Amino acid sequence: MNRTILIYSLIFIVMSMPIYAGNIAKGKEKSAVCAGCHGANGIGLSQEFPNLAGQKEAYILKQLKAFKSGVRKDQTMTTMVVALENKDMENLAAYFSSLKPMPDKTVKTNGPKVMGKATANEFPETTYISMKKDGTIQNFPQQQTWVGGPNMLYNAITPDGKMVLSTSPSTNTVYAFDANNGKQLAVIKVGKAPKGVKVSPDGKTAYISNQGSSNISVVDLKQLEVVYTIKVADGPHNARFTKDGYLAYVTLQGGAGIGVIDVANHKMTKVIPVAGITGPHNIDLSSDEKTAFVRDFVHHVAVVDLTSGKVKKVITVGNGHGGIDVTPDGRYAATAAIGDTFISIIDTKTLGVKNIEVGNGPHGIRASKDSRWLYVTLTKDNAIAVINMQTMHVEKKIQVGAFPFWVAVQGNP
Repeated sequence: MNRTILIYSLIFIVMSMPIYAGNIAKGKEKSAVCAGCHGANGIGLSQEFPNLAGQKEAYILKQLKAFKSGVRKDQTMTTMVVALENKDMENLAAYFSSLKPMPDKTVKTNGPKVMGKATANEFPETTYISMKKDGTIQNFPQQQTWVGGPNMLYNAITPDGKMVLSTSPSTNTVYAFDANNGKQLAVIKVGKAPKGVKVSPDGKTAYISNQGSSNISVVDLKQLEVVYTIKVADGPHNARFTKDGYLAYVTLQGGAGIGVIDVANHKMTKVIPVAGITGPHNIDLSSDEKTAFVRDFVHHVAVVDLTSGKVKKVITVGNGHGGIDVTPDGRYAATAAIGDTFISIIDTKTLGVKNIEVGNGPHGIRASKDSRWLYVTLTKDNAIAVINMQTMHVEKKIQVGAFPFWVAVQGNP
């Protein structure tokens, strides 16, 4: 090859290479905020989240700017872009457009393979798992399957163990089941895009966090209908009652913080700002109810002093959103990370962290009433990981339906 041909060949190669307006390396650093829905490699974690890998750079940038300006409206995306500068959006667009649009590959993780059925040993109380893709509920250790509605998401059980509730955000409803036989008792119309469901300590009402309409539907569990609607700040996602039932704390994924609700008067009385996290997502309280552990939509847990309203510490955990549960004995706060392969166990006294490899896409997480076992939904493995909290190891994995999402355990609200 002579010199002239070589030069023209090099020019052709350079001209054929894509030219990005943003900085790919910086975009990759920033992309952690996107992993909870769109995956670490730009492949959506489920059908409701679009793939960004290989998408045109100008298109991604245009959509980010539309969410930022409010031209496009989505509560989660609004929260994600609020802190992004123009350069951040350019970098993100460059990064995702540079990725190959190939199917996501699950990550091989350590620990036992799927090992048969559940037993009463690791499920001392009846436990319920919602299957998002299947639209079903499965109970354990029985492993019976109840047919629900589309997109079964968050679920809860009444204190007496007689009724199970599950939200269906795609139909703006809550399904009520008889816990003895799985029979559907009612399909209750609530607000827009209902996410979390929590039952009051007296078992009389349930709070449904309607993320799309920025309110709480209060469902009377005897009448099985909405009796009050509580207006809150943008993006309510999930709630937690105090043991006496006087207050409820609700995560406001729109970014405001934690809403405090006066249960008797059906009113949000104040908002506690939570600095250092993005999109308050799920919440649980310490045993003395003086501290809130708030899981965000990205990869943080904020430890909040509820008396002073101050954030004591922000802890980095796995990528993406997930559940959080303070074990009934008060020793640990366990949180999942749907964009990762591990969960994080936080010591509630020292605030030290231990990570445990569990499998692909952990999201729902709940401890048994005696705090011996921890159950984790593996959304991408279609399995449940059962962790022995005495050894801090995965003891068993159990195959379940498609996209197991949330865990409800009788005795651990």
